[in-house]
Amino acid sequence: MQDPASLTPPGLHPALTVDVLALVADSVICTDEAGSIMVFNQAAEQAFGYSASEVIRQRVEMLLPQSDRLEHVQHVRDFALGNGAANRLMGHRREVRGRRKNGDVFPAEATVSRQMIDGRKILTVVLRDITERKELEELREAAARELHHRMRNLLSVVNSIVAISAASAVSVEEFKESLTGRLKALAATQSALRFGEPQSTSLNELFLAELMQYQTPDGANVVIEGPPVPVGPKAAQLLALAVHELATNSAKYGALSHAYGRVAVTFALEGEGDKGLLVIQWRESGGPPVKPPARQGFGTRLIKKVVARSLRADVAMDFRPEGLICRMTVPRAALEAGQQEPGAEALRAAL
Repeated sequence: MQDPASLTPPGLHPALTVDVLALVADSVICTDEAGSIMVFNQAAEQAFGYSASEVIRQRVEMLLPQSDRLEHVQHVRDFALGNGAANRLMGHRREVRGRRKNGDVFPAEATVSRQMIDGRKILTVVLRDITERKELEELREAAARELHHRMRNLLSVVNSIVAISAASAVSVEEFKESLTGRLKALAATQSALRFGEPQSTSLNELFLAELMQYQTPDGANVVIEGPPVPVGPKAAQLLALAVHELATNSAKYGALSHAYGRVAVTFALEGEGDKGLLVIQWRESGGPPVKPPARQGFGTRLIKKVVARSLRADVAMDFRPEGLICRMTVPRAALEAGQQEPGAEALRAAL
């Protein structure tokens, strides 16, 4: 290693200089005018994975990615010669890339200064690893893109819900009631989805968010049973709206309109891998006698058309006298978290 005395300012003991460099949190690398490394402090050893003995007298370019070396050599040479530099600092702190001993490339900020010591020109690089900061910046940018995307899709869905609620209502009060209920269901779905995390939610959590408002204090009238099943945004919004329509209809005409009525929502996974299926069954009992409807309402059309088409699901609705049974069989692949939210076109299909 270069004798610290040759780099030590007059009046300062060499050992003190070495000790101070060991306390500095940033990497400090000193080179001669030709780019040969003379000082490599402890922080630099930690950042680059080299010991000082491995890099002393080696070219500083070994600490850079291969693609950056030629430009760096010319840049530093110009600075060492004083070309275009009126002061002793090579501009402000600038972003560079470092290369660790194991080959990993990492982002960093560096400042280069130029000193004359004993008639020799010494370049000192102070470098800070900014990997964590860059990762946080990328996360913020990704979150901003996600928020922008989700807001656009959400506004599209809300616009469509307003349109279809208006089209299926026969009075202002009915329109208000149906619209409010559907927006609440949509809001419950958005609360269940975890923004900024992998975009999925538990199917059990999703159904509970919609049905808890109908539960009696002991919770006996609404039962939800099934294994942990992650559901992405597209499937979550569609299944939540489907359950909302089933619950609304049940509260008006079915089991949830009766003191002794009961709704059981069960689901299970069948098969393996891409060919696996999620089977969801909605079963009502204990309510007033059920008759098949004279015409299909919006809820039935949404379940049979939108859910079936968008999730490639098989949907069967059996209006038994003792209570409605709705069975939805959804390909497991359609539940993946990476899928997009449904747009207005999908919901308009229910009209």
